[in-house]
Amino acid sequence: MKESTKVIIIAIVMFYLVISLIAGSFNPADWFQGGAAPPSQEGVPTGEVPVGIFNLKTVAYNTLDISSSLTEGTNYGVYWYANRGGGWILLGSGDDALIEATEQDGGFAYAVVEVPSGQAYYVDASETKLKNPRVYAVSYEDPDGDGYKEFVFKFSLYNIPKPASGNPTVYFYPYFMAYEKPSINSPSDISGIGTAITTQYIEWYLSFSNEKKAFALAKIELTVNTTDTSKITIQHINIPGVGYLSGDALGAPYKGTSTLTWTYTIGNNLMQAAYIKYGQNQLNKFEFTTELQTQLESGDVLTFTITIYGFTSSGTLTTITDTVNLSA
Repeated sequence: MKESTKVIIIAIVMFYLVISLIAGSFNPADWFQGGAAPPSQEGVPTGEVPVGIFNLKTVAYNTLDISSSLTEGTNYGVYWYANRGGGWILLGSGDDALIEATEQDGGFAYAVVEVPSGQAYYVDASETKLKNPRVYAVSYEDPDGDGYKEFVFKFSLYNIPKPASGNPTVYFYPYFMAYEKPSINSPSDISGIGTAITTQYIEWYLSFSNEKKAFALAKIELTVNTTDTSKITIQHINIPGVGYLSGDALGAPYKGTSTLTWTYTIGNNLMQAAYIKYGQNQLNKFEFTTELQTQLESGDVLTFTITIYGFTSSGTLTTITDTVNLSA
């Protein structure tokens, strides 16, 4: 080996040893970890954590009636919280709130949006997040500890321009939907089916009495007055806002004393629900068409019932139901 080559190899080894001692590791992959800040994640604000007094203004809208006026304190309430050490701290409230942010807040405040008792509005969480680029996440929890969950919007305070005088000011735009319980049609009974294997369709649908209304779907139940699974099976059902589902999506029916019941759960609260919305210039028909396969016996008369569970604007359950007779 040439003398020059030996010198180069020795130099490389010495460099490796020096860097390893400085970094505290003989693994080169560890050398550049540690003190430097990690690269920022996409969509997460970077820079100095904002602290100080901020003016947070709120302007609310009705998703289905954008020209309507909603009043804070009457139709809705907004409360600004910090989450410090895993606990919630109320910073301010109203449509023109002053809050103090500390470094512990990490540059975020939390807008808790409530609908007062007696007000028939849903919080439109998806539209609120879509129309507020400063909202980074939405959750459904109980910051004020009153036993009722509310929508909580994680709101960024980063990069709010500081005026020459006064406090940095930024707007929050919550969206709402007016609640109405729709009604269900009453399809005709189906007779003369016979005893062969047949396919039958029950064309249920919901409709609203007024435009610009919404309804939150929670669960669908289908019940028939037999325990014989060979007589009737569900092939498909359409659920607005969810999709055209195969019978397999409903799973095996629950067998009661004299009935079979299929259940499809959409969500257990207002955040998980599927919303049907009746806006302007829209067909007022939300179909729950159900496809069945039947193989009846002579003299059979089956009563097939749909029960649609939904949430009122206060989050309590309400039901809509109809029954169709299927006879051989």
